Amino acid sequence: MCIVLKIIYFVEVMRILLICLWLPVISGCAVASLAGTAVNTTVKVVEVPFKIVGSIISSDKDEAQEEEEERD
Repeated sequence: MCIVLKIIYFVEVMRILLICLWLPVISGCAVASLAGTAVNTTVKVVEVPFKIVGSIISSDKDEAQEEEEERD
């Protein structure tokens, strides 16, 4: 009976150690994933004004070309 209790104690200790060792690894991956998501979101938010300005400029160029074609 004493050997069984020692084995159970050993298994519990090993389980706790494994959990304690894996928590930093898992949390590090989670932090890296969240940081990557935040960067991607920020880039998308910053791209929007440039796309809007680009579309305005291209529409102005199209209008200028249409006016030149009408003159000819």
